Amino acid sequence: MAETVQTINIDLSQLEKKVDNLQSAANQLGNMINETRNEIIATNNNIQILYQKFNEMMDDQKKRTALQQASTEIVRVRQELESNYGNYKVIRETMLGVLQATDLALVKKATISRVSEELMLSTPKYWLAPCLVAVSAWIGNDRDLAERAIAEAVKRDEERTAITMALICRRNNRVQTCYEWLSIYFSHQDSACFSEGSFAYIDAYVNGIFGPDEKHMCDDYVAKWMNEVRGNSSNFEEAQEELWKNYCSRFSLDIAALYPDLKDTVQEYNNINEYVGRILSVDTIADKMTKINNAYVDPSSLKAKIDKSLIQLISRYNEDEEPLRKEEEYLKAIKYFEGDTAAAKLSIEKLEYERKQQTLNLVEQMSNVIITDRDVAPSERKTAVSFLSSYIRKGFKKYVTEKKEKFPNQITLNVDGWTGASSDGNNAEQLCADFESNISARCESDLERASKSNAKIMMIGAGVLALFGIICLFTMLPLGILMLAGSGFLVYKANKKKKDIANKVELIKQDYSTRTVDGKNKICNALKQWKDAQDVVHNFEGAPIREIVA
Repeated sequence: MAETVQTINIDLSQLEKKVDNLQSAANQLGNMINETRNEIIATNNNIQILYQKFNEMMDDQKKRTALQQASTEIVRVRQELESNYGNYKVIRETMLGVLQATDLALVKKATISRVSEELMLSTPKYWLAPCLVAVSAWIGNDRDLAERAIAEAVKRDEERTAITMALICRRNNRVQTCYEWLSIYFSHQDSACFSEGSFAYIDAYVNGIFGPDEKHMCDDYVAKWMNEVRGNSSNFEEAQEELWKNYCSRFSLDIAALYPDLKDTVQEYNNINEYVGRILSVDTIADKMTKINNAYVDPSSLKAKIDKSLIQLISRYNEDEEPLRKEEEYLKAIKYFEGDTAAAKLSIEKLEYERKQQTLNLVEQMSNVIITDRDVAPSERKTAVSFLSSYIRKGFKKYVTEKKEKFPNQITLNVDGWTGASSDGNNAEQLCADFESNISARCESDLERASKSNAKIMMIGAGVLALFGIICLFTMLPLGILMLAGSGFLVYKANKKKKDIANKVELIKQDYSTRTVDGKNKICNALKQWKDAQDVVHNFEGAPIREIVA
């Protein structure tokens, strides 16, 4: 039975058309997505710009607001200062005026007394008011009033009253009374928290600005403070020794310029440099200390400095005013930085930090006076050295002896691959001979390698080619000619090789000759410099260590 086969024809054109349409739609959708993504990116960028500008606008607004508020607040603060502490300012100005009037004798005693008593009534808490009354009574020879006023001033602020009266007594050459007040002031000082101003008074005392201290009142206080600082630290002595050793290290010399060949050839150079460099710096250190000790102290300028200190003391704000004064300082900083409160706070914090840094213990204060590179009165350095001389000497001694043990008894020289040793530098001839022998052996080795050549083989080959070439001239003319030509080429190459070797040998000989001369010179110079360095050490160690401070 025959099977019937049916053929099915499927029309795919419509399906292909739909697929094409779908692909086109997908492409359009992709383009739309890309455009949308680009628009979103552009929108985000615009938003970021707007956000940045908005923040800048807000910052500017905050600054303007802060600046405006600071301008308003500073008026309020100053009004409060004037209202609450205006009389304090008047008393400060009056006290300065009274001191000046006393110097010039231009104001009647009765006028000074009347003004002082009126101000006393207006400021029942301020320590300077009874001081003003006491000075006025002093001028008017009213001893009873002066004593009562002083008693009240001491009750209000003993420390500041004491230093004020000490400085006033100094101006009037009342030495004994001056030292009594100065002793009271010193009794309030904390050795662990010693200001630059307090050290300035010690300097003035040491240099006789307060007059002769027959009872040695202040000497005892200085000794007491030094003992307190010493007792507050278990490693005080070691710390001081290390401090002054490090200070001396600033003057250590590098001996490379003096001993260049020693540096270039000797393995132990660093140990030599450290010890000899310290020894050679001794005179510089001693000269600096001598200059400090011998510094001229001008009494008139020191008196002027102390008088200026009195003016600053009297002009200083009272503790009651501090909160408002600090607020005023901050508001002024805001105005200075045009409303930038962060910058204003940072500047105030920096000022506070600097103020705290100015207060150290007594020994640190004196050490800073000596070590600092800033401009310091010569008298202060001189005073500081006089109190710290024992520690400076110990630190200096450690500085010059610390590297002594590492100074070598023998040196090892490295010159152009050769090694030799010397203890006293007197074996230059032997070392130079050994060096020359070493160089000669290396030269011979290099010459032997350079002389190796295949020129002889090439000449033998040339002879063989020439022989066969002659034979072939009678049988195979072209081949014979080629062989003769090859023989000639080999002869040329062999001769050229011999010349190249001869030139190379000559260059090697010249090189080693130069290296021999230079090396021997380096050895001789290094040994000479080694002997010089040893002489420096022997001369130094053979004498007592120089006293750099009295």
